[in-house]
Amino acid sequence: MIKKKIQIVFILLCSILLIGCDDFLTTPPLDEIPSTEWWKNKEQVQLMVNECYVTIYPDPDSHIIAFRDGWSDNAMWKGKYAIGNGSFTAYDGKVKAEWKYKDIAKLNYVLEGLENSKDFLTADEYAHMTAEVRFIRAFIYYEMLFYFGDIPLITKVLTIDESRETSRQPRAEVLNFILTEINAALEDIKKNPSTDTGRINEDVINGYLARVYLYEKDYDKVLVHTKAIMDSGRYGLYRAYDNDTEKNSYEELFRPAADGNNNEVIFEKQWSYPLKVTSLNHDLSPMGSVYKGWLRMLPVQNMIDEYECIEGHSIHDCEASGCPYAAKRAEHSENGGYGEYEYRDPRLKSTIITPGWEWKVNGVVTYVYDLENPTSVDNLSKEPKSSGFLLTKWVDLEGKKEDAWLTHKNMTIIRYADIMLMRAEALIEKNENLDEAVALINEIRDRARMPGNVQVTNQSNLREKLRHERRIELAFEGLRYFDIIRWRICDKVKNGNVYGFAKMTDSGKRENIFMEKRVWKDHMYLWPIPQDARDLNENLTQNPGW
Repeated sequence: MIKKKIQIVFILLCSILLIGCDDFLTTPPLDEIPSTEWWKNKEQVQLMVNECYVTIYPDPDSHIIAFRDGWSDNAMWKGKYAIGNGSFTAYDGKVKAEWKYKDIAKLNYVLEGLENSKDFLTADEYAHMTAEVRFIRAFIYYEMLFYFGDIPLITKVLTIDESRETSRQPRAEVLNFILTEINAALEDIKKNPSTDTGRINEDVINGYLARVYLYEKDYDKVLVHTKAIMDSGRYGLYRAYDNDTEKNSYEELFRPAADGNNNEVIFEKQWSYPLKVTSLNHDLSPMGSVYKGWLRMLPVQNMIDEYECIEGHSIHDCEASGCPYAAKRAEHSENGGYGEYEYRDPRLKSTIITPGWEWKVNGVVTYVYDLENPTSVDNLSKEPKSSGFLLTKWVDLEGKKEDAWLTHKNMTIIRYADIMLMRAEALIEKNENLDEAVALINEIRDRARMPGNVQVTNQSNLREKLRHERRIELAFEGLRYFDIIRWRICDKVKNGNVYGFAKMTDSGKRENIFMEKRVWKDHMYLWPIPQDARDLNENLTQNPGW
């Protein structure tokens, strides 16, 4: 494994890649470690290639995978974060953070170094290492392309003066470059496959190509690359057992115990305890938990409403349809509980901490999220910015107090369930082989312990079923924002008031907490070019509307 075999070379990277850089379209200083003293053996080159992996969701935003849903209709960040509510501008720090030309400069530097190392590597070693770095560069470029549209396409090390003369290339040109690079990397990776988990391989590239082609609506290519992964026989939906009894496999998938023994994960951001960790336990958890959390990610009521009744229909349809669970929920509430969160899709409590949620360690309740108890540290009066909902997904429930800052759960980037849903979506959009699409959706629902009751109907109905399943299955895995942007539904889901938990008022009635008002305008489908970048380079034009 990368996390077990690789020691991060911070001193080297500081001296080669970081000192003296401009903030934007810049080059690493080539005079810090002369090329005559480096790139002379495989070990040196491997260290540099390994360090390129750090540029995939780097610190301090390494947990953006979980937090990106705060830009969508699923949640909001604690406090006022402008991308979520539509008030962001070209000066926003999060916008600036996604303008990743400092990382592109590092990757270009390594690619040029690889050219200098050819005499010290075999042809296969050179091809494989170059493919890894080219893929990472294309990965970063595609996310920038998605956010900003036309962007500068920089493929070599530039001087600072050269960097300030660059301009934005058309989106189609950059996309063509990205796809050419990734497809070329796929061919080279195949020649010398790696068995290290966490490292880029044929399956990672096929999975990412499927994602890019899905976002670009090239559904035939999606089917090609998802088929390649499914036909490999190397992946399946994760199943966790205890004495031959299946546990809640969906929940277990996002606990540390699943790391390293998981046939569902295709690509992930790996941590190496205690050398490389995050603060995600602390960031996501309640104040009253063992981690004394900061509540930084707040799911909203609209997200809670999306989780179906355990019978497999909308929670809003229970009473009218005579569903027996409507009465059971009412009874649970009458007995002092929160019945509205009971008898729901099990992925609700595997993903979100709702009022009355029980923190269990080895089946024993060690803490209850009691936000209406006036003596509780979690009481809403003490957390006025809380929505009443938090995340349990990604959190280590078995950690100690000190593990608040030592989170080491690997963060999933591509997993098999996503491959299945991408394939199902492509089939539905092509309106063909709908039996296969429905079977894929129902297989995922079955693993989640939900009825496999999606049936072949018409394209419009199945599109809605698919989109529901993506929202639930992939919640807080960093994909919802991309989905609502590419589906062009933001005017429907990112407009208007956002609410949290329905708390008891002085009048004895429950009313949902008002969280914020969101505004959507269609020019927001593309982000503004960061003003700091434009201040450095007058050739960088701005996107319309900004």
